[in-house]
Amino acid sequence: MTISLLVVEPDQSVRDQLRFHLHKNQIALSVLYSAAQLVSRVELECPSAILLRAESPMIEAREALRQLRLAGYDMPILVLSTSGEIVDKIVAFELGADDYIVDPVDPHELTARIKRAVQRCNRSLCDAPEIREKVSFGSYQIDFATRRLVKNGSEISLRSGEFALLKLFASNPMRILTRSMVNSQLGKAESQRASLDVAVWRLRSVIEADPSAPKFIQTLRGRGYMFVPSPESPPSHGTRESAGFIGRREFGERGAGAV
Repeated sequence: MTISLLVVEPDQSVRDQLRFHLHKNQIALSVLYSAAQLVSRVELECPSAILLRAESPMIEAREALRQLRLAGYDMPILVLSTSGEIVDKIVAFELGADDYIVDPVDPHELTARIKRAVQRCNRSLCDAPEIREKVSFGSYQIDFATRRLVKNGSEISLRSGEFALLKLFASNPMRILTRSMVNSQLGKAESQRASLDVAVWRLRSVIEADPSAPKFIQTLRGRGYMFVPSPESPPSHGTRESAGFIGRREFGERGAGAV
């Protein structure tokens, strides 16, 4: 699966070297010249991971890192710096960095660190013990042992893919799940955007009273999805897109055949 990496690097030659090497390892790069615009960029583009250049005095990079974590973004962030000072490493980790890499670094090692960080982030969704008890949300009850969805005593028919998606959401309530994380857990390629859009729309059509204004499976603009088992307690992790717009954009404009 292709990893989408946002690289914050002011040096054009370094960006070109990174692009040349990482592209061969199925890591697609988008670039940003300054950390000052990092938060606003991530709001528009939610990457699998971020490689953040931080050089003395590091104020801009540290503030961007702090703001990202405060905003609820939990994708892996790897700090790249020529400073090997312990205090710089400690501050980066305390602000939420997942890794600190001292430059110069062998490109093969850098690739391995990026892939490991993304894999660990994806595994965190399924490392918890398998859910065996029944889980309730709204008037629904999910029986994971028998793979059944019940509403007011009546079983609701779900396709295997729909149940897998519902299980993923219900196992991670009130947590932002990026498109990359969902695709990874469902075994889909990053390029299968339309397929994921249709799968989410179909599941919403089953469990939502109004699929164009979803309450349980909510879309957070530029971030991904969040499962809200108690809609009376809405998420507070940022802007939520107009549900009607999401329904039309993700599914309606392409039509049911866009799979």
